[in-house]
Amino acid sequence: MKRLVIALAALLAAGSALAFDPAPARMRIGVLRPAETYRWERATYCQRVVVESLRDELRNRGFDAYDVEATFEDIEGDADRDADFYVEIIGGDGESIDYGGIGVGGRYADISFGMILSRVAAELRIYDGRTLETLARQELDRKSRAVMPTAIGLGGRSFFAVIATPFLERAQLRNVARAAARDAAGHVANAVREQ
Repeated sequence: MKRLVIALAALLAAGSALAFDPAPARMRIGVLRPAETYRWERATYCQRVVVESLRDELRNRGFDAYDVEATFEDIEGDADRDADFYVEIIGGDGESIDYGGIGVGGRYADISFGMILSRVAAELRIYDGRTLETLARQELDRKSRAVMPTAIGLGGRSFFAVIATPFLERAQLRNVARAAARDAAGHVANAVREQ
């Protein structure tokens, strides 16, 4: 009987030891979604890229970041908030401007190059998860300049076609939005660690 009691005590102690998680709990950060207007509108696209990239950057830095399918106004009345912190991107306006260009042509093809300036500006707000008090605000502003093809023309004497290359401009704008999100993730990490 004594052996049985000792075996049971050892089994319970081993089960309790396995239930203990020595790793500290990761901070939960809810990334608020802005109200979308038009899915393919440039400003909405940039804002969406910044928000999704911010969530991914926070996960890469070790936080438990997740999407909150609500705006700040929506969560104010929600008593079931479970995040330690909430972050919100206000604005996220993006623009690409073509400054001049030069065309190079031959007998059957030509190509136009332009100086493209892409810029993303937004405001980052960080809130306490329980009280929804604003802990920090930060202006985000990133830009990039690049010379890239803006149009490609092909043809001959009786037929000629020009193809614009807006996908290159959009790719540059997406890269600038991701850079703004990396900056935002750094600000969030600093603000959260100070609390």
